[in-house]
Amino acid sequence: MLSSFFKTSKPIHYIITFLMVAIMVGYFVIDHPFLGWKYIWISVLAMASIAIFQFITLKNELTHNNSFSLWIYSCLLVIGLVYFSDMQIFIAYTCILLALRRLLSMRTRRGLVRKIFDASLWVSLATVFHSWSALFFIVIFLSIVIYAFKNINYWTLPFIAIACVSILTFTLDQYIGTNFFLRIFNKFDLSFYYINFEIDVLFAVSSIVSSLGLIMSIALLFGFPKISISARSRFSVLGFSGICGFLFFVMNGSALLLIPLLSIFIARMVQETENKIVKESLLWIPFITMVVLFILRF
Repeated sequence: MLSSFFKTSKPIHYIITFLMVAIMVGYFVIDHPFLGWKYIWISVLAMASIAIFQFITLKNELTHNNSFSLWIYSCLLVIGLVYFSDMQIFIAYTCILLALRRLLSMRTRRGLVRKIFDASLWVSLATVFHSWSALFFIVIFLSIVIYAFKNINYWTLPFIAIACVSILTFTLDQYIGTNFFLRIFNKFDLSFYYINFEIDVLFAVSSIVSSLGLIMSIALLFGFPKISISARSRFSVLGFSGICGFLFFVMNGSALLLIPLLSIFIARMVQETENKIVKESLLWIPFITMVVLFILRF
């Protein structure tokens, strides 16, 4: 049923997923005791992240021309916003998603200077909102190794982007009275405060998602079945980003950054398998999980 409906890419799929995310995330934001109507922009940002993710997936041919990844990502995103994340992490996550878009587009080997700089700028901006986003500079340097190892000039671009964001952040702090610049260093916390030995739903869901994300990242790096040789480079970038997402979880307990990788991996499993029951199960499980966890949350 779901596999037949989402086996192509149609505008109705975007409408359904956008409405589902907008309603569920909007309800969560409005009902939340510390958020409310003034944070309704979170719902809009969630829909924007769906559009960015689907653009990344189709543009870089990470899946076939279908909406499996769109559906799975939308379900996991609702779970992520309701359970994994504070709002600053979600803003940082959106910036990293935009950085990943630029890194994966390096496969064309055109405009590499602009793409490396843009990706570095987005990761630097993500670091302003959440310090451990700096882990994704590892992905940037690994992407340079993959696509432009011999050009020494490319290795300086991330540092130029960091300098630009640092100067702008420091200036903003001085003129407006914010404290972003110092907060970047203060939030590199190694206390692992999120660990709760009384296992609750949040810890259980985060651990399951992060574990699956790590396994799938390693699977991508060692060769996912039926990935062509020409596509290995961009799947390697995706795999490294998944490992950094797992490290991000270890440092602060949020598995949000593993959602794109999980969505793409599961979508590829759906499109590659011929078993109808397996196809339907892989599409229904994220939806049922989302509904159950959303109800439990309230």
